[in-house]
Amino acid sequence: MNAPVWLAVDLGTTHTVAVIGRGGQEPRSLLFDGSPLLASGVYLDADGALHTGRDAQRLAAADPGRFEPHPKRRIDDGTVLLGDRELPVEEVLATGLRRVAEEAAASGMRPTDIVLTYPADWGPVRRARLEAAAELAGMGRVRLLPEPIAAAAYCAEVLGQEIPRGGTVAIFDFGGGTFDVAVVRRDDQGRLRTLAFGGLDDLGGLDIDMALASHLGRVVAGRDPALWKRLSEPETTADLRDRLAFWGEVRAAKEMLSRTSTAPVGLPGHNPMGLHLTRDELTSLADPLVARAVDETRRTVERAGVEPASLAALLLVGGSSRMPLVATRLHARLGVTPSVPEQPELPVAFGALQHATAEPETAPPPATTPMTPLTYAPYPVQSPAGSLPPQQHAPQPSPQFGPSQPPHTSQPSPPYGPSQPTPAGPYPPPAAPGTGFQPNVHTGPLPGSGPAPKRWIALSVVSSIAMAIVILIVVAVNSIQLDSLFGDFSGGDLVEGLSDLGGGDGATDGTDLQVVKEQALTTPGAAAVAAGDGVAVITDVVDGKLLANAYDAAGTALWTNEYELEPTETFLTITGNLLLIDAMGSAVDEGQNMRAAVALDTGEFLWKQPWIDRNDLAFYGTDVLVEQRTGIYDNAVVRIDLTTGEEVWKKGGPDGLFLIDEYRIRAETVWNDGGEYAGAVPPNSYALYDNLAVANRVVDLEPYEGTAVVRDAADGGSITSGDLPLDSHQWTAFDGLAVGKLSEAASPGRAVLAGFALDGLAEAWRVEFAAGDAIVNVKPCGQHLVCAAVENSSAETYQTVAVDTQSGTAAWELDSIDWAVEEQWYTSPTGIVHGDQTFDTVSAARVVDFDGTVVQGGEEPYSSVLAVRGGRAVVEQVGYDGTNTAWEVYVLDLATGDRTPVHNTGVELYEHVAISGDLVAVHAGDGRALLLAASGLG
Repeated sequence: MNAPVWLAVDLGTTHTVAVIGRGGQEPRSLLFDGSPLLASGVYLDADGALHTGRDAQRLAAADPGRFEPHPKRRIDDGTVLLGDRELPVEEVLATGLRRVAEEAAASGMRPTDIVLTYPADWGPVRRARLEAAAELAGMGRVRLLPEPIAAAAYCAEVLGQEIPRGGTVAIFDFGGGTFDVAVVRRDDQGRLRTLAFGGLDDLGGLDIDMALASHLGRVVAGRDPALWKRLSEPETTADLRDRLAFWGEVRAAKEMLSRTSTAPVGLPGHNPMGLHLTRDELTSLADPLVARAVDETRRTVERAGVEPASLAALLLVGGSSRMPLVATRLHARLGVTPSVPEQPELPVAFGALQHATAEPETAPPPATTPMTPLTYAPYPVQSPAGSLPPQQHAPQPSPQFGPSQPPHTSQPSPPYGPSQPTPAGPYPPPAAPGTGFQPNVHTGPLPGSGPAPKRWIALSVVSSIAMAIVILIVVAVNSIQLDSLFGDFSGGDLVEGLSDLGGGDGATDGTDLQVVKEQALTTPGAAAVAAGDGVAVITDVVDGKLLANAYDAAGTALWTNEYELEPTETFLTITGNLLLIDAMGSAVDEGQNMRAAVALDTGEFLWKQPWIDRNDLAFYGTDVLVEQRTGIYDNAVVRIDLTTGEEVWKKGGPDGLFLIDEYRIRAETVWNDGGEYAGAVPPNSYALYDNLAVANRVVDLEPYEGTAVVRDAADGGSITSGDLPLDSHQWTAFDGLAVGKLSEAASPGRAVLAGFALDGLAEAWRVEFAAGDAIVNVKPCGQHLVCAAVENSSAETYQTVAVDTQSGTAAWELDSIDWAVEEQWYTSPTGIVHGDQTFDTVSAARVVDFDGTVVQGGEEPYSSVLAVRGGRAVVEQVGYDGTNTAWEVYVLDLATGDRTPVHNTGVELYEHVAISGDLVAVHAGDGRALLLAASGLG
């Protein structure tokens, strides 16, 4: 009997890849116009025929309105408008699949079984639409397989990387239209399971193209404004054609920069203008976007409960992952050397075929190595947005490839069969000079990890010491004599004072931390907690609605209410007598991110509306000031009445700005000494507050022009305007000044911190740093003090430098801990919480006085500070009871160093912690919400 012929198809946002093969034989890619990559775009011609691939791209040049370049992004839409016709989205998706079917039939190997891959976060509605598209394409019933499972199969079989039973691999899928990340585990039966997944639907190679196009547009606009207007605001078919050609040039230049240091960029129908891009420009523009992907990867690994160092591999797939910057940033952040396939577009399809054709194998004994507990910050799970119901379509008559196969959307698959050779393709470039490592570029078995950067080596040393301490304590608990193992060694200072792990809790006499309310959560991933002004709120998603419960400081119920919101994750802010609910991906609101406002005293629902790309700047009573960052043509500063959701005023910003981690708007802040001020400062990460208040001025920066307008926060009117040459990444408005790093244009080649008076914008002072220094953070750090985090990348030294805002002189310097990655600090009335913040907690934290003296946590920094407000902080530690490790929290008085006893929050890492006075709210990782009351602190 002939072995079945399998066809594996990876229907991508930008390109589609298909692999065909028979069990026991070497698989091969189908070729489309000589390439293994089929452009996924679809074009509808005037006769009603649908085209895909290069044909569609060529036809689109004549009439771009009939072209959909990224059909996969339209999976949630019922129809797609092409020209003057609306087509069912399934029919548009089927166009690419039909082309694959035709090429498979022409290959001489008639498929009998077909597997299609899909993103791990696609629910049943999206998967049903994919199956309907396959039916329309004449493929009959197909098997569906999650993309990360297919990629993990490729990692194990094609790259030869062993994934042991119980072992995990992270899949970093950076495609043209979306970014997806997943952690896949091989279970005790040898099957691959998705342990955790995340992603960013608004991030992909297209967004990097947009940033590059916007950057080049500023050059073109300066030389030929009419040309740029045609390219950026096309009005005719010719304009649209030129716009597509320009974007094609930008994309080609981006790809060329993976191999060279410069790349030319042509302008359609125009004499050469000498336009080019450099790798440094690409790195500068892409870095904020790549950083978002890297952060999401770290969060997903955390949610999976896996230490990065324990990953069997970190596999990069998707065309955008071939940029050297991607591997460099991942290695720097995670301390894991990424594995880079020769052609990153191909692994998902090849892996899907490997997974489908694999033969069962005999199960070895399960792994017995215990997992190391996490020691970093939690982050809420991101889930897919809701989808619309699928359209119903009658299947088109078409010959089937073979016997109809039942769908296998959730059926476990057997382990893999024999390894297959790596598909041919160009090698990705080596890492950029100075990165200190080479990514794993594969033509055979996966090589071992390269050296880690200095910071991550230090982290590994600390982790090893911590593990050694746990071992010592386990030994002690089991009454094993240390000297029988280590001779005369007794642990000394290493063990002394570390009663956090199992022994005493280090609490100050007379203090306490008690549970006043415990509530089970129905949907933990979408739940949230908040605390403020003696009130705590717990929200949960129950029966498709957001259920909110409010309690006082004693745990007594104040009110219960439910709202028409169904988020995949929720964040809460209490300001005055208002509860703000940020509901992400609300299913009852077409999957949009929504904000709702509720009266804190009664739970009365006030309003809800889409809340997208808005950054809270300041609260003025019942108003909020936000920076709107929607695309590149709708930047604005807006004041909104939180009791109604209506705009009080709005001032638009300049067109052509593409902002990621830049902040164009700053509300002026002042030191909060208990007086009357115009407003309050929102927290960072919904839990980390600074001891600042808000004045009545707003600075509106135009970063690329080096100018600014100082506005009245009450009505948005201009108070003054002028030059303000600050870098929009690192600046603040504080103490009557705009303070920040001078822009590259104002100070090329040297990092300079400068202060400009808000009365007239004249320069008040400047502080120059040595060559090679970089300013990586700027924030207030005390009354009349602004701090800058300064990094010398060549010497790998890191300092916080405090500058007196009144005189412009350096007040003090503080060396960072050796393993700091993202230096950060938060102020209290009596001191500064200073440490390392990569995500939403401050790790390796110390308490620093306003003269730069470390007063708490010097030699032994607090492991992680989860929340800061007023004079209190919530600190985490890992506890051990002789059998299990568990997560614990306690409340620290920042003025005295007094602390409460610890409270065990469970063996699962908590999702979020908030504090207000003596009240602590904890969203525990085991599906509970806890309200704790601290007592006995100063």
